[in-house]
Amino acid sequence: MQSPTLVKVACITSIMTGPRNSISDSGGGMYSEWASLSTLVQNGSEDSQSVLKKFHPVAGREVALSIVRQLATNLGITQAAEHSPLTTDREVQWCMEVICFGLSLPLAEHDTVRDCVNVYCEWLSALYSSPKISVPRPIVEDPNFYARKIISHFHNLFVPRKGEGADTINRQAVLCHRVLRTLQQVARGPATLERETWESLLLFLIGINDALLAPPAVREDAGEQLCERVLGVLLEVWLVACERNFPSPPLWRTLRESCLRWRHRLALVEQWNRVCLALTAKLLQVMYGPMFPELKISDEDAHLVPQTMSDEAVAQSWYRLLRTVGDPVDLCRPAVVSQTQAFLQYAIASQNVVDPCQHPCLQGLPQIFLKAIKGIAGQVDAFLGVSQACCWEECCITSVASASGGGGGVAGDKAGGKDQPQPSPTPPTQRRLAKSFSVTPSAVTKGIPKASLIGLTTSRISSNPPASTPNSGPSSTSSITSVTSLGQDIRPPLAPGRPKCNSILHLFGEWLFEAAFIGTDGWSQNLPQPSGASKRPSSVLVDGPSSLQETTSEIPPSLGIDRYESGRAEAMGALCRIFCAKKTGEEILPVYLARFYQAMYHGLKINETRECGETLASILLNSADLFRLDLDGVQVLVPAVISALEIVLPEKELKLKSNAVSRIELRRASIHLLISMLTLPLNLQNLPIKELPSLTAIINQEKNPVTFVQLKPRLMNLLINALQVESDPLNTHMLLGGLMLSVQDSAAAEEVEQVTQPDTITSDTTTNLLSSVASDSTSQVSISSDLRSLGDGSDIVTLQEENSAFGKYFDSAHALFVRATYLVCHRLISSWKTDLNISLAALELLAGLARTHIRETDALECKRAVKWLCDYITYQCWRPPPAHSKDLHSSIVAAFTCLTTWLSAHPQLLQDKDCLTTVLEVVELGVSGTKSIGKPGEPIKMKDEKELKPASMRVRDAADALLTIILEQVGYFPSACGAQSLSSLLDEVLLLRHCNSWTGGRVARQAAVERFRYFVAENATMLALLEEPLGNDQDPQPTVTVLIRGPFGRHAWTMQLRHLPRHKSSVRSMNSNPGRPLPLAEATPRPDYKPRFFPDNVDRIPHCRVDESIPSLDAVMNDNDTVKNEHHLLSQLLERQINLESKSSNDLARNADEKIEECTPPKICHEFQTARLFLSHFGFLNLDQNDNENSTTSGLTALDPSMPGFCTDLESLDHTSPRTCDTVHVFYVRAGQKSAEEILSNVLHETSVSPHFLEFLSSLGWPVSVSSHAGWTGHVSTSWRATIPVTVPQPAHSDHGGALYNGDTHILYWADVSSEVAFIVPTHLMGNMSSDSIDESNYNSDISGGQAWFERSVSESAGTRSYSVNQSGSQNSRTMSLDLDKQPPSLPGSGPSSTSSGDPIKPRRSTKHSLPMQTDTRILVVWLESLEDHLQFPIADLLSCTHTGLEHSNGVRPSDVQVIFLHSLSSGLMRVRLQGPVSRINLATPLVDGMVLSRRVLGTLVRQTALNMGRRRRLDNDSYHPPHVRRRLKVQDMVQKYRCNLSQPELLTFLFSSPQN
Repeated sequence: MQSPTLVKVACITSIMTGPRNSISDSGGGMYSEWASLSTLVQNGSEDSQSVLKKFHPVAGREVALSIVRQLATNLGITQAAEHSPLTTDREVQWCMEVICFGLSLPLAEHDTVRDCVNVYCEWLSALYSSPKISVPRPIVEDPNFYARKIISHFHNLFVPRKGEGADTINRQAVLCHRVLRTLQQVARGPATLERETWESLLLFLIGINDALLAPPAVREDAGEQLCERVLGVLLEVWLVACERNFPSPPLWRTLRESCLRWRHRLALVEQWNRVCLALTAKLLQVMYGPMFPELKISDEDAHLVPQTMSDEAVAQSWYRLLRTVGDPVDLCRPAVVSQTQAFLQYAIASQNVVDPCQHPCLQGLPQIFLKAIKGIAGQVDAFLGVSQACCWEECCITSVASASGGGGGVAGDKAGGKDQPQPSPTPPTQRRLAKSFSVTPSAVTKGIPKASLIGLTTSRISSNPPASTPNSGPSSTSSITSVTSLGQDIRPPLAPGRPKCNSILHLFGEWLFEAAFIGTDGWSQNLPQPSGASKRPSSVLVDGPSSLQETTSEIPPSLGIDRYESGRAEAMGALCRIFCAKKTGEEILPVYLARFYQAMYHGLKINETRECGETLASILLNSADLFRLDLDGVQVLVPAVISALEIVLPEKELKLKSNAVSRIELRRASIHLLISMLTLPLNLQNLPIKELPSLTAIINQEKNPVTFVQLKPRLMNLLINALQVESDPLNTHMLLGGLMLSVQDSAAAEEVEQVTQPDTITSDTTTNLLSSVASDSTSQVSISSDLRSLGDGSDIVTLQEENSAFGKYFDSAHALFVRATYLVCHRLISSWKTDLNISLAALELLAGLARTHIRETDALECKRAVKWLCDYITYQCWRPPPAHSKDLHSSIVAAFTCLTTWLSAHPQLLQDKDCLTTVLEVVELGVSGTKSIGKPGEPIKMKDEKELKPASMRVRDAADALLTIILEQVGYFPSACGAQSLSSLLDEVLLLRHCNSWTGGRVARQAAVERFRYFVAENATMLALLEEPLGNDQDPQPTVTVLIRGPFGRHAWTMQLRHLPRHKSSVRSMNSNPGRPLPLAEATPRPDYKPRFFPDNVDRIPHCRVDESIPSLDAVMNDNDTVKNEHHLLSQLLERQINLESKSSNDLARNADEKIEECTPPKICHEFQTARLFLSHFGFLNLDQNDNENSTTSGLTALDPSMPGFCTDLESLDHTSPRTCDTVHVFYVRAGQKSAEEILSNVLHETSVSPHFLEFLSSLGWPVSVSSHAGWTGHVSTSWRATIPVTVPQPAHSDHGGALYNGDTHILYWADVSSEVAFIVPTHLMGNMSSDSIDESNYNSDISGGQAWFERSVSESAGTRSYSVNQSGSQNSRTMSLDLDKQPPSLPGSGPSSTSSGDPIKPRRSTKHSLPMQTDTRILVVWLESLEDHLQFPIADLLSCTHTGLEHSNGVRPSDVQVIFLHSLSSGLMRVRLQGPVSRINLATPLVDGMVLSRRVLGTLVRQTALNMGRRRRLDNDSYHPPHVRRRLKVQDMVQKYRCNLSQPELLTFLFSSPQN
C-alpha cells in the first residue's frame, strides 16, 4: 500500500505537469500561466543603480573614496566600533547611494570596494535580534527595507569587470565569497525576513548567477572562478526559502528559465545533482519510512535540506527543482544551448566565431550531459533502493580526472583533448571536495568506505578506470554477504518496498527515453525542441526530422553525436534497471514497454567493427534479469540480444570502447542473459519472432520471420564458445550450469516427443565437435586462440567446413552430450585442475551427463570420458608434495565420486578390457599411492612389494569405495531389494525364525544374537555365524549361515559343504544297499626259497689275515661274562618270537577258508562344526602363521555377544548406512505469505497449490511408505529399518497439495549406488528434538526395525578410545596429506586391498570422531508464487520442522541453510534463485542463480543440485568421515569393547566347542 505522501506527490505531479506537459518545454511549462522575471534579472533592477552614475566617474570615485573610508572606520575592524553618525533615513539612503556606486568601481580600487562590502555586511546584522552598534538607527528600526536595498546593491560587486587580470579577479572572488557567506548566514540564521526580503534575496542570487554564468565561459574569468560557489549558495538559500517562505511561481519560473541559460556550465549540473539527491534522500524517508534503504550522502549534503522542512515542502521542492534545468537531451544539441542572448552577443562581437554553437566552451557539453544523466540515474537508483554506495565525484564534483577524460567513456576521453578549455577551479579541487561534500570524513562515518566510492551505483559502468587491470575482478565469493545469492555477485538488492516501475517512468522516463534515442535513425542533433510541443511518451518510433524544424547550424566535429555515447549508455543502463525492477504481477504500461524495446533494439545494434560500445556494454551490464520477469513481449529482443552476446562471450580479448568497463563483470552479466534464454527455443518451438518496426524492417518486409527453434544452434554455439574462452571462476561456474541445463533439456524434450533430431555425426568426426557452428552468418564466431589447452590443434576444423555439413544437427541431445563431454574434459585436465570450485562444477556436470538418458549415447564417448577422469585423478595424485592440500584432495575425491557415477550408469564400460584396466589402475593409485605399472621406463612393481603411501586418507577411502562398488554394485544395482538398500534386509532375528529349531512365537533380540558366533576379520569385517540349517533345506549337508557386516553394508550368505555339485547330488541309486562284490578265495602261490644274507660264492673266497682281525662271537663271550649273559637272554627272546610267529602262521593257514567280515561305513553325521569349517576353508585359521605375529590384528578376533551393550551396538551398526544421506524439505509459499503457519498449511489441500507444484513433487523421487521403507526416510528414528507392515486403514489422500509426503507415513525418495535423498513436505512445526536424549534401552526389541538410533561415527561411550591396535599418539587431520617421508609401510582396514605383506601400521586418523555439522546439511526447496517473497521467507521459524535427528549440538543457524527458490513464470518456465552460506566452496551446480528452466527438467536438476550441495558441504568439512569409514570405525570400536582375549590354542578350542543353546 502506497504511503499518503506518495499519493500526494503523484497528485502534485499531475497538477503541475497537466495533461502530458513536456518537461523540456522552455516556454514556462507548469509555470506558463505565471509572469516571468527574467527580463528584470537580465537587465538589472533600478534599485541597483546609484545616482552617482549620473556624474563623471572621477567625481563619483572621489565621493565614494572619502565617504566609504569614513564609514568603514566605525565598524570596529581596525579600531573600536563606534555608533554610526547616521541617524535619519535620508542620511542613510544618501550614504547607501554612495556605497552602491562604490561597489561598482573598478577593482583597481580594491580597498574602497572592500570597505563597501564590509559596511554592508555589518549593516545586515540589523536583521538579527541584537545588531552591532555600528549599524545606523534607521536600519535597525526597519531592517527588511534596508536589507532589500543592500542586497540589490550587492549586484554591482558581482558584475564581471572587463579586461581585469587573474590577480584582480581573485580579489573580486574573495569579496564575493564574503558577501555570499554573509547572505547564507542571514538566510539560515535567526534573522526575521519578510516575504519581500526573501524574494529580493532570491532574485539577487538569480541575478548574480545570470551575470556570471550566462556569458560563454572564458578561461579564468570571474564566472569560472565563482560559478560553483554562487550556484551552491543560490540552491542552498532556495531550499531554506522553501522551508521558511516558499518561493512564488514567478520566482520558480524565473529560476527555471535562468538555469536554461547556464546549461553550458558544468557546475550547474553538479550542484543540481547535489541538491536533488539531497532532497531525494529526504523524500525517501518521508515516503517510505526508515525501513527503506537509505540514500547515503555526505553529512554536509544531508544538511542542505533543513531538518524542519515539512513533508509537503520537501515533495514540492524536490519536484520543482528536478524540473529546473529543463530537458537534459538538449545538452546534446549545441545549437539549442547556445541560443541565448549572451551567446548571440558574443558571436556578433567576435570575428572568429560564425555561429554561437562554435564557441569553445561548448566542448564540455558531452561531459555535462553525462553528469546530468548520471544524476537522473542516481535518483532512479535511489527509488529502487540500490544506491547505497554513491560516488559524488561522478555526478556532483568536477575532479581533476574529469578534465582529462575521467568522466568516463568516449565523451570523457575526447573531452580531455586540446580543444577543451581547462578551467582553474577556485577554491582548489581538494578544498572544494572537502568543503562542499566532505567525502572522506563523512562517508566513513556514514559507513561508506572510501574505496567503494567508485561509481554512482555498483551495477553501472564506472567512469573512473579501476586501479587494477581491466580484467581484474573480485573473487567468486569475496564480495558476498553471509546470506546472499552468488549469482547476483555484488549487485545490491532491490528494495522490497520500491515504487512501481510506472511511477518511476512517469517521473524520469521521458528524459531517459529521449537520451536513449540520441544518435538513432530519425533523431537529429540539429533539431531543437519546439516551443509548446511535447513529445508523447507513448510514441514507439522516434520521430523523424522535420524540414520545418531543421536548423541550419553546423555542429562542430568535436561535438558529434558519438561524443555523447557515455550519456546515452548511462540512460540505457538506468532504463534497464527500471524495467528489471518489475515485481511479480506488476503491470507496466504498454507504451513504456514498446518504447523501451525500441530503445533496446537500437542500443543492441552491432557496428561494423564488431566492437562493444558503451551503450551495448551498459545494456548488458544492467539487464541481467530481462528475460526472467514476465515482461510482456520481451521475447522480441531475443535475436538482438543473442547477436550482442556473440560479440562479447566468444572473444577471449574483447574489444571495448571504454576501459572503464570490467570485462569480467560484462561477461558475467552476459552469461546471466544467456542462461535465462537457453530454454526458450524448446519451450516456444516454432513461434515466430516479430521484428520491431524500423526503417530497415519496413524495407525488408518480405523476409520470413525467425522462429525460436531456429535460435537454438546459435545459443548452443554461444554457450560452448563462451565456456571455451572463459577464465573467471564464477563465470565458468555459471556456464557449466547452463551447459548441463541444455543437455538435460534437449534429452528430456526428445524423450517426451520420441523424435530425435537426425544426428549424422559418426565416431570419426567426434574430434571436430568443438568447432563453432552457427545457423547463419551472424553467429559465425571464430574459435579462440586458447585451443592449445584443448589438445592438438588438428582436432579443430574450420568453421566453414563444419557449418555446411553439421550445422543444423549440432543442437541435438547427443551432439550436445558429445561436445560438452569433449570440452569439459579437456579444460578440466588442462586449465581447470588447479581451481577447486571449477573442478567441482565440471565434475558435477560430467556426473550429470552420465545420468542423462540419451538414446544414441556412444559407448566410445563414455569410454573416453572415463579415461579422461582417470587421467585427471592420475595427474592430481602425481603432483609434487608441495601442491598437495585439502583442496587438491577434495578434487580427487570428487573425481572418484564422478567416476563411480559413470560406471554405475554405464556398466557396459567394464566389459571393455582397456577401460577396466585403466579404472583399476587408478583405484590402485588411490589406495596405495603408486601404480604397479608406473611411468614409462619404470620397472613394474608387484602389489605385495609396494609401500602403501596414498595421497591422503580421504583419497584412499574414495578409491576403496570405488573398488567395492565396481566389485559389488556395478551392473547389479538396484538389487532385488530395490534402490532403498544396498544391504540385505535379513538380520539375526529373521534368520532365527527360519531355522528348524524355531518353535514359533517372539524371539528376543538378545537371545537371537547369542545363537550366533561373532568374529571380526581384518579389523574391518564382522562375521556372524549361525551353525543351524535353515528350515527350507532338507539336505544333511554341513550348513552355515553368515551375516557379513562390512564397511559397505550387511550381506547374508548360506553356505553348504558339498562333495558333489548340486545337479549330481540330487541323483540317487535305485538300490538302497547294493552290497559289495564277493572276494576271490583262490590262494596265491608262494615261491619256496630260503633267504640268504651273502652271495653263494662267498665261501669260495680265500681268507686273508684281515678276515681274521674280527674275533668270533664265541671268543668274545668266553672273554666277557656280561656279554655272554646278554647273548643268552637275546637268544631266548628270539626263540620265543620264532615260536609265536610259527603258531600264528599255522593259525592263518587253518582259517584261510573261513568267510571274511564285510567293512561297513559309519552312520551319517548330522552334527558339524560348520563355523570352524567355514573359517578354516576361507583361510581365517592359518596354523602355519608366524608365532610372533599378533593373530588378533591380521587374522580373526572373536567377540563375546553376551556382554552388555553388544546388541545395541550391533543394531547401531546396522543402522549406519553405507551411503550418504541428505534430506530436502519442500515448501510452497503463496503470494504475500510471511508466517510459518500459513506456509505449512498451503500443502494440506490440492486447491491451495499450483498443479505444477504437484507435478514437480512427482519428478523429485519415488513415493515410499515410511513403515516399510528400508532406506533413509528423513529422520533417524524411522530410517534403515523395515518393519512388518500393519494393515491399518489409510485415509484417502487424494485431496492434498503434497502433505502426504510430510514424513509421517510417506516420503519421496531417490537413491543411487552411493547416495540417498529424502524429500519431505512439512506440514506442522515441531519442538527441538535432541538426539542425545534417545534411550538405548529401546533397542531390546525383537523387531528388526527397533527404535530410533542416532547416527554417529563411533559409539558415544567410546570417548577418546583408540580404534585400532597400537594406535599411535600422532593425530593429524584426515583431510590433509599424509607425511610421505614418515609413512609406515602399509595401511590396514581397507578390505581386500590391504592384505599386503609387512607389519601393520597405525592409521593416521584423528581419534576425535564427533559427528560433524556438515552431515546435517539443511537444504530447502521453496516454491514461490511471488519472487519478492524470498526476502521475507521465515527460515528461522521453519527450522523446527526440518529436524532429521542428525542435528549438531550447536544447532543450525538460518544463515547456514541452503535454499533453492523456484518461481513460476507466466510462460510456464521456472526461475531459480539460490541462497546459501558463504564458504570456500561455492554453491553447487547444475542450478545457477537466475537460471530459467523448463518444468520437464526441473525435478532432475533440483535433485542433482541438492545432492551436490550435500557433497560439497561434506568435502569442505575437515572432520567428515565417509559412511563406509564410519561403519569400519564402529566395527573397530566393537572389537575394543567386546573382544574375547583368546590365544591361538584357546581360539581353536572355542571353535571345537558347541555354541550356547
